[in-house]
Amino acid sequence: MRHLMICAAAGLAALTAPGLAPAQAPTARGIAPASTNAEVTKDSRPSGFMLGVHSVGVPGLAISGGEAQGDAITTAFGAGAGVTLGWGFNSTFAAFTRLDVVKQKTAGADMPDGSWGLVHLELGARANLPLGSAATIPYVTASFGRRALASTVTFEDGGTTDLSLSGHSFGFGAGIEHAFSRSMAIDGGVDLGFGKFSHMKIGGDEADGDVNPTKAIRLRLGVTWRPGAHRTA
Repeated sequence: MRHLMICAAAGLAALTAPGLAPAQAPTARGIAPASTNAEVTKDSRPSGFMLGVHSVGVPGLAISGGEAQGDAITTAFGAGAGVTLGWGFNSTFAAFTRLDVVKQKTAGADMPDGSWGLVHLELGARANLPLGSAATIPYVTASFGRRALASTVTFEDGGTTDLSLSGHSFGFGAGIEHAFSRSMAIDGGVDLGFGKFSHMKIGGDEADGDVNPTKAIRLRLGVTWRPGAHRTA
């Protein structure tokens, strides 16, 4: 019996020794579970101030209805440039304002030779999608603003006058931003806008007309600067 008690005590001591006790998962309240890769990627995406410059291309427009019967005003594909200012509230949501200026040629057999200036000015919101990585960020946008199409018309007698069409617009877009340094990224996307060029101004005369909605597609490619960004791949 004495030998059995000694063996039992030795076995119990071996099981409870610090170096030999079976491993257990830490359960202390102060130890948090490790972050997942998705959480690390989301937290690494930049926020704060951003400035972007880009080239922009717009397919031709057609304005019809109301005072403009048929395709009375048509334009061809044109290119231009734009600038975007924005602020990221966190790694997902941001607000921005954008200005695009594009030059388009007239199109159509009934249109005289010339060119138009197309301007978009808008306010919008951006949401980064939970895809990609901290360096490659797909996103979607929604915006509201105003756009105008303007030109100088030359009459047969040599006289000229300014003509402009304008109206409110709203749009949706999508794009991808890919960082090539800690603060610079390539940004490309497409925006689809809707609205009416319902306000007409000819010289000093202005009027509102009931025209058909006009769709505008804008293709963007440029660079974005984020001075406070600390990206990781």
